[in-house]
Formats: sequence, C-alpha cells, structure tokens
Amino acid sequence: MGFNIFNIEDVSGNNTGGGPDGWIYTIDLWTFVDQVSGDFDDVDLLSGASNGEAADGYTYSALSTTAYGTLTSNSATGQWTFFMDRAAVLAGGTDQTVTFTITGTDGGSSDDDSVTVNILICLCAGTMVDTPDGPRTVESLSTGDLISTADNGPVELQWIGSRKVTPSEFTLSPDLRPVRISQGALGKDMPIRDLSVSPNHHVMIRDWRALMMFGEEEVLVPAKALVNGDTIATDTGVSQTEYFHLLFDTHQIIWTDGAPTESFFPGPYSLKMLAPEKRFELLELFPNLSEENGYGEAARLCLTPREGQVLKTVASDTKTSRFQSVA
Repeated sequence: MGFNIFNIEDVSGNNTGGGPDGWIYTIDLWTFVDQVSGDFDDVDLLSGASNGEAADGYTYSALSTTAYGTLTSNSATGQWTFFMDRAAVLAGGTDQTVTFTITGTDGGSSDDDSVTVNILICLCAGTMVDTPDGPRTVESLSTGDLISTADNGPVELQWIGSRKVTPSEFTLSPDLRPVRISQGALGKDMPIRDLSVSPNHHVMIRDWRALMMFGEEEVLVPAKALVNGDTIATDTGVSQTEYFHLLFDTHQIIWTDGAPTESFFPGPYSLKMLAPEKRFELLELFPNLSEENGYGEAARLCLTPREGQVLKTVASDTKTSRFQSVA
C-alpha cells in the first residue's frame, strides 16, 4: 500500500482532546447544553492547514448506541451534530459514551477518524455524603436513601448514575480530570478532607463579596472556575476515577466531605420533545417535572465560569489561597 497523503481532522475547535485520528467531545449534564458539534476538513499533514472539504465528501457510521441521542450529518461539509436525549441518560444512569466513525474521501484516497462523545457525571468515588445516619460513600448510596440537605432536612434520593473515566480517556482528554479541593479551601472545615469533583460540578461559596458582586451571599460556582493551582487544583496524579450524579425531586444543597455542593440539576428542557413512552417514564420517576415548569428553580444563584473566576480573584485570601467564609 502506498503512502496516503490525504488526512481529515476536526477544525471546529469544539473537541476536548484527541486527534489526529481519534477525537473526544464532551457534554456535561450540569450545563443546559444538550448537543455538541464538529466539522471535518481535508487537512495538510505537514502544516496542519485546512485544504477545504474532502472532494468526494464524507460518510458516517451508525452511532455505537442510539439509546442516548441522535446524530445529524452533512456528507458535503463534514459537519455533524449529536443531540443528547437527556431523559434517556437520566433513565439509564450507566453507559454515557457514544462513538461513531467519519470517513473523508478524495479521489482514490480516504481517511477514517473516530469520534467519541462523553456525557459527564459529577462526584468522584470515595466522596462521603452526609445522611441522617452519618456520612456514607457516594458509591454505597441507592435510590430511596435519605440524604441530608442544607434547606430541607433529610430528602429521598430519586436517581443515582455513575460513569468510570479510564486512564486512556484522561490522556486523550485532560479536561475530564477531577478538580481537587483541599481541606478548608472553601472555609473552616469545608471540606473536612480533600474533596474531588468533576470540573463542572458546582460548589457553594458563602462570602460577603458574593453579596457585594452578585446580590447573593451564597452562590454556586463550577469547580473549574475556582482552580488556583494551590488549594484548588486539577488532579493530574489520579490515573482513573468514577463520577457520580445524585438527583432529587428538587434541586438541593448537600454535604460532600463536609463541603456544601449541589445535587444534579437537569435544567429546563421540553418534555414535548420526548417520545410519549419516554415522557411517561420520566414523569413517573420525577413527579415534579411538568411541561410547564420543567425541573424547577436552582437552589442558589449559579455563576458562570467567568463570574466564578472573578469571584475567586476578588474573594480569595492571597496569602493562603483560601476563601474567607462569613459566619
């Protein structure tokens, strides 16, 4: 076989790792975004510059599983979009990885690239979650267990999902790595020991400067926005982990390793877009969901990553890199 100088690559900038033949994209269930897109071009192997579209177009394999969403694609432009079925992910709770292959062709040459879409979960295995009977590891919890909450006392857990992230995934997509929050980084004994969460998992910050800047003394901030390289840092030492989501009838503030963090918040989305049988299943599982009000309000004001970074800069103690929580 002769040397094939033809090569396709993603040029969208939406990927979170991989290349030149395998590409990683991420949908985080903590956000309100239920889709991710990519765009492939014929790319020069030496310079990396785009040569435009593959002259003879693109073909796409079927999704590895259609259980969690659908794929739309353009055979002429190399553009594709994966639309996540949020209700199916909630109901499934396990396999949150979807893959497919895209092939570009030009004359007698072709190139196959693989695409992986990861659907992120939140708390790391080993995290201690407060319950009325004392702290328990997140992986030991089951649907129906009572979990201690900041606002409503013990509340029944409605759904728990998990997903393992392997060493190869960390290598291809460093953005999947957990954020480690050091003991006391969020205030006195918050957390009581180092706490590891996924980058987009929200933690509650209680600081008078939050009131000054955002009109609320308590706000929820994505963990990745608080990274300071000292007391809150991306964990580059961990080889693999397992992330967990805890879902209640309404959004809750729970205690994880002594720190206040939020439960899973599915956000507003239209039940009318679901197939009737899926809508019925979801409404049976979560009675508070309705076509009118969705999941309901967030338990606290949720800051964007940029707003969180501003608060971190203003509110953190420059000597200790620790938030100074109000009493």
